[in-house]
Amino acid sequence: MEKIRVSVVMCTCNGERFIREQLDSIMAQTCPAEEIIIQDDASDDRTFDIVEEYARRYPQIRPVRNTRRKGVNGNFFDALSKATGDYIAIADQDDIWEPYKIERQVQTIGDRLLCASFSRPFYGDATDDTFFDMRVPNCSLLRMIYVGVFPGHSTLFSRRLLALMPDPSPLARYRCYDMILALTAAAFDSIVFLPEVLSWHRRHTAAYTYIRPTSNSRSAGNIFRWMQRTRRLHREVRDGIDQRLLAAKEFLSHVDSAMPVLRQALHMIDLYTSHSRIDFLRLQFFCMKNYPLLLYSFSGRRSLAGYLRGFYFPVSCSDYFRFLAPAAPSFRKPEEKTVPSE
Repeated sequence: MEKIRVSVVMCTCNGERFIREQLDSIMAQTCPAEEIIIQDDASDDRTFDIVEEYARRYPQIRPVRNTRRKGVNGNFFDALSKATGDYIAIADQDDIWEPYKIERQVQTIGDRLLCASFSRPFYGDATDDTFFDMRVPNCSLLRMIYVGVFPGHSTLFSRRLLALMPDPSPLARYRCYDMILALTAAAFDSIVFLPEVLSWHRRHTAAYTYIRPTSNSRSAGNIFRWMQRTRRLHREVRDGIDQRLLAAKEFLSHVDSAMPVLRQALHMIDLYTSHSRIDFLRLQFFCMKNYPLLLYSFSGRRSLAGYLRGFYFPVSCSDYFRFLAPAAPSFRKPEEKTVPSE
């Protein structure tokens, strides 16, 4: 049997504080990576010095340093293009992997394009309470056109995915590289989720993906206030949602997949962006019928509450875009990291 080759791709920028822990966890894998591409985005601290130090000890590490900053998407897509492995695992610079992360994901992915797993948050220098949802997330394209489901650092994917991904430019203005990869895999209905904690996601205030957790507690009062808030919010952010959905449509229209879910996703976008009241009502009934593919998680049993939440989804989805509201705080990566209110 031919040996499976795995590449790890990590992009760095001013990560000297925590990068050693992440590199140590990558080097301790029970299924070692054949190559580890670490592309630094013109750090002005000692990050690249540390990377070079590890590269002298471990020949599979390939350090690359940008002379000018490419930004998160530009840096990651450029680094991913250098990977030669059959599978590619994405690594952040400040997390910690379980030693069997690569092994378990290689065992699980099969003929799917992408395998994701749980990544448990922990706080290195922040004082917020850690929120962790152990429900298996919904990996349907219908949900992903609105919100990110799992972070890139929790994934391992087949290099075939890069060849199947259209030009990401229309979408890269609004979505990060990990979301674009996930959308492509979801358009082929080719994602498998492994419900095991295989990485630990460091949450600290300097991290690019840091946001404050929000409360998910349910009560009649909370639900009523949430509905009032999302109705008002929907009016405020609808134009911004339109822009993002139309960019997703432009991108997905070039995905060469015959899966029904892709046609359904494009149909949803058309109904939402038409601004016709009749089309919006059609969208609500569509979402009600297909709510198992839209809500954060589905237990396998349909319910009246699920149908009602599905009907309201075209309005409640505004919660994923609350960073667009005029009075919203400034988040670094809001589209992918918004904590669901479900």
